[in-house]
Amino acid sequence: MTSDPVTSDPVTSDPARADLDVNAVVSYNLKHIRCRRGWTQRSVAERLGRLTGHQLPQASISAMERSFDGPRRRRFDAHELYLLALTFDVPMAYFFLPPPDAGSATLADTHRPVVDLCRALLGEERQLDALAKRAAKTETAANCYEAFLAWRTQRLVRMQPGPGDYLHEVAGVLADLAREIKGRRAKPGPPRKPELPTRKEKTQHA
Repeated sequence: MTSDPVTSDPVTSDPARADLDVNAVVSYNLKHIRCRRGWTQRSVAERLGRLTGHQLPQASISAMERSFDGPRRRRFDAHELYLLALTFDVPMAYFFLPPPDAGSATLADTHRPVVDLCRALLGEERQLDALAKRAAKTETAANCYEAFLAWRTQRLVRMQPGPGDYLHEVAGVLADLAREIKGRRAKPGPPRKPELPTRKEKTQHA
């Protein structure tokens, strides 16, 4: 994975704008990671072209980036986010991270705080059951879900989680313990020796 050089924030526009939406957040993060990597817009277009087999013009990348602070809003679809994640070798979640110093800015339509995107990325305790049931359908998804839980726990510890998330961590430990106990019970143990009758039992049968 290509590491980012330590630089100042390359995106200097004010994130606290009235019409900020999730597409603008994606646009912000696209420009942010491109600048930190030291890539030109043409370079990004070429990398995407090699990935898809269809060459993109540099103007396409420019339009994606101008969506944050320009007059026109560029809407990103799920496939584009997947391709950008592959191109920059980062999780798709990277593009949904709130801009730094977003302050009290709210998202258009929902009017929820921009920083609430972190909650949407990590999920809440009540939402994990549905995710677990869906992931259980395939082995690959189940493995990804287990990795997500481990990552989520680490992030929540750093973010000073609330009591509900501490309970989630404890529940995970108890689940591991239960699996270990179940595994031990399943293992065949040594044959048990027949118990000899006690003196009292001998007297009763005499």
